[in-house]
Amino acid sequence: MNPGPDDGPACLPAPGTIRHLGHAGFVVAHAGVSLLIDPWFHPAFLGAWFPFPDNRELLPEVLAGGYDLLYLSHLHEDHFDERVLARLDRGITVVLPRYRSKSLVKRMSALGFHEQVVLGHRESFTPAPGLTLTMLLDTSHKEDSGLLVDLDGYRFLDLNDCNTPLGELPGDIDLLSAQFSGAMWYPNAYAYPEETQRKKTAEVRSDLFDTLVRKVRLTGARAYLPSAGPPVFLDPELARYNDRDETIFPLWDVFADDFAAACPRVRVIEAAPGDDLGAPTGPVAHWRTEAYLSAYRDRREAEWRAYAEREFEPVAPAELDAYLARLQSWNKRFLGDWRKDVRLTSDGGSWSVRLGRIAGDIVFEEEPVDPAYTIEVPQRVLRAIVDGAVGWEEALLSMRLGLARDPDVFDLTLMSLLRYGEHPAQTMQMVRERESAAHGESIERCGVRMQRFCPHAGEDLSHADVATGVLECPRHHWKWRLDTGECVAGGTVPLRVEPAAGPDASDR
Repeated sequence: MNPGPDDGPACLPAPGTIRHLGHAGFVVAHAGVSLLIDPWFHPAFLGAWFPFPDNRELLPEVLAGGYDLLYLSHLHEDHFDERVLARLDRGITVVLPRYRSKSLVKRMSALGFHEQVVLGHRESFTPAPGLTLTMLLDTSHKEDSGLLVDLDGYRFLDLNDCNTPLGELPGDIDLLSAQFSGAMWYPNAYAYPEETQRKKTAEVRSDLFDTLVRKVRLTGARAYLPSAGPPVFLDPELARYNDRDETIFPLWDVFADDFAAACPRVRVIEAAPGDDLGAPTGPVAHWRTEAYLSAYRDRREAEWRAYAEREFEPVAPAELDAYLARLQSWNKRFLGDWRKDVRLTSDGGSWSVRLGRIAGDIVFEEEPVDPAYTIEVPQRVLRAIVDGAVGWEEALLSMRLGLARDPDVFDLTLMSLLRYGEHPAQTMQMVRERESAAHGESIERCGVRMQRFCPHAGEDLSHADVATGVLECPRHHWKWRLDTGECVAGGTVPLRVEPAAGPDASDR
């Protein structure tokens, strides 16, 4: 625990009210109602991610809990643990976000959970007097959610890894639970020279910290609980990602001093799995030791080995051709006239793939084309993707893939096709976001009239910083020149800008 000047019990929940399960999991008990939130205990993303620290000892108690409500924030496997869900009472009422794809509702229905309360952005549900749940969505094409839990006036905001637009975050928060660590494959899965990798990692960590501080300040949080990461990688093949200094998966210690300086009046609660947040015990030093990690790896050996021991049939070129053609046919409007050459390498083989322009126009050549992107994907992962067992996003999050790009520029269309193409409702939302960028609401900043919402993921640019004529989005930290709208960091999508009307236009 890292108290600030106003440290005291007022910012903590009443004892017995909120219990931390590790990662982004909680049990809330209030007004005679028990609520289970995002329980995660088993390996995620092709056996790559494990909860850190180990929380498995809590699983029997959680399974025997007899909860009234279950809230699941999104479908990522470190929040949607299907092995746990399969063992819960099907009579429980499930509180779910209303996503365009309806994927979460469909998955829970398929598992037999038919008592559902589905909430849109900022919609509320009161299961009992004194207990109100309010849903908060990432309103862009991404499907993430957070939950505001009001306990007779004590306001617990569980944002996990959701990026609700900054301007729509609630205020007067007693306790904020939000991610501080990375949960992405960039830049650590990319093939960069060592010094470049170190620089890019530092930039991402700095951006994560900046976003966290903004959330804390805008919500007025009196206490903050570091949560939703980092995971631990128990497979020895992935052990390099446990380097807390050289990856985007740091421990809270890395940020603690800077956070105390940036938010001196905010109490930090570092909780162990199982802690009652009304009287948290804090972290245990031995979690950080190699001995702890080694013992954890030994306990879960059968689980991390399962990935490599699973039998599979290699993917034939014709299968990949059919898969990519189908993916493109579902996303014709999104792709438009976009075109990209990609090289897929897999267990010694190499395929050159030409995507875009005409759905299904895929070329396998003996002499590879000059690719803008190279993706190294093991055959067993490619088989899982083609068969629909996992999506590209889950495969990328596993850190079992490698990437390279030349030029080193993020291609939003390519990565969105891979990440969201199986759910065209999401890519169609991206089409709507593009149209809004071209013709939607405008604001004035520094004598420039510009689109209000970021063309990448829809953040409200009213909250963006401007320095030396460059505007920086506070969410993913893309940057644009205000005089031209050119994107100079993050991607290639331009910003709509024009001179503000009148000579006295100012930043507002």
